[in-house]
Amino acid sequence: MNQNQQNGIISNGQRRLEIDMRGVCGELAVCKKYNAYPDMMIGPHYSGYDLTVNHKKIDVKTTKYNPAYLQAKLKKKPKDLDAFILVHDASPTFTLLGWMIADNLLMQEYVRNTGYGEMYTMESNELWTMDTFERYAYHT
Repeated sequence: MNQNQQNGIISNGQRRLEIDMRGVCGELAVCKKYNAYPDMMIGPHYSGYDLTVNHKKIDVKTTKYNPAYLQAKLKKKPKDLDAFILVHDASPTFTLLGWMIADNLLMQEYVRNTGYGEMYTMESNELWTMDTFERYAYHT
């Protein structure tokens, strides 16, 4: 996408509208579930998270695969956000597969290469269930 080049982002990853739409739809699914508001900013930004749920900074990752991987780039830092949520896209149905605290995912032991370079990676069966996210977001 031209805007990525104009904003100084160089990525060797896929850049197609389908991928961006999947990400937005995953974020909207989380917003709907937790009565949150999406970040409506157009183009890349560097906040480190996509939305907040009860003041918790959340990075939403959406995939068409299930089972799936929750992945984050190595440049992510725990100070940038509080947690990740993994969403499965089976359009028009989106399922929140699980979540993980940023401190737990962003550790050297989770650096793996699944074919797209080294990233922090957890399998979906390693994630915590969404009912534990609700306790985390609303009771801590």
